[in-house]
Amino acid sequence: MRIGITGANGFIGNHLLRFLLEREHRPVAFLQTGTDARPLADLRGRHDEVWGDLLDRESLDRFVGACDAVVHLAGMNRYWSEDPSVFERVNVLGARNVAEACRAHGVQKLVHASSCITLGASEEPVPRHEDSPFNLAELDFTYATTKKAGEEEMKRQAREQGLPVVIVNPASAIGEMDHGPTPIGKPVADIARGLWPVYVAGGACFIDVKDVVRGIWLALEKGRIGRQYLLAGENLTNREFMSLVAEVAGASRPRVKIPRALLVALAAGMEFTADRVTRKHPAVTLSMARLVGKYLYFDGTRAREELGFRPGPVRPAIERAVRWFREARA
Repeated sequence: MRIGITGANGFIGNHLLRFLLEREHRPVAFLQTGTDARPLADLRGRHDEVWGDLLDRESLDRFVGACDAVVHLAGMNRYWSEDPSVFERVNVLGARNVAEACRAHGVQKLVHASSCITLGASEEPVPRHEDSPFNLAELDFTYATTKKAGEEEMKRQAREQGLPVVIVNPASAIGEMDHGPTPIGKPVADIARGLWPVYVAGGACFIDVKDVVRGIWLALEKGRIGRQYLLAGENLTNREFMSLVAEVAGASRPRVKIPRALLVALAAGMEFTADRVTRKHPAVTLSMARLVGKYLYFDGTRAREELGFRPGPVRPAIERAVRWFREARA
């Protein structure tokens, strides 16, 4: 089976490509024009590459036409952009184009990587599941709303057009080779350097990136068409997670809790500066600050029962990530 990966030079895509190579597949990597292919430099010649754009059907047709199955990982995984319209173009229109190309070329299966954020957040530490409603629209959180819209487009095409899609919703993935870094990788790197002496309320679900890749593979092998699967790991309060990273790195644990009002004020200032001066991603965005106090806890029962998905603890992933970030800075 020829398996294609959009966003193959991204964090999860890089790990998935290597996973497939270990199993003696020859994957097809769809790489967005203008992105950095250096994370895959050591794999040159072991996979096929198609350069293009999610908004360019010609390049998507060349890519999908070479595949029996596709894993759609490419997306705008950031909480801020100097051009906010990019979220809609990539996460919604890009998903629609991938779905239509897969239908046109008759792929056997499409695995669409959405996000756990599309299943909302809770006010109490109660895990949510695949049928939980999205309840973050009022936060003006463009990443979340566009990922939800892209997911709904996949479901619509499955329902109305017979798209052979399986949706996975990974929790916050952690591990090595986080070149971006991702929105969760950056705090890991900063906490390891002792740059986060404070913590915030609420909590989230964290998972080893290698487990995410195994979950995607299981969805490709066993996932039911039209079905949605949470790839959930460990549910930890933000203080527990930040303390764990600090312990692994030998850094000081965060001991001071930032009030939500203060964090929102800081985020507003940082986002204002980013929008009008630096044009660089702020350390904290307003959407992130508005999530403070909520719990992004998730229940992975469906993936465990239907796919046989058994994620391990997140600590080994943190250890690998801390080691990799240190070596990358050396």
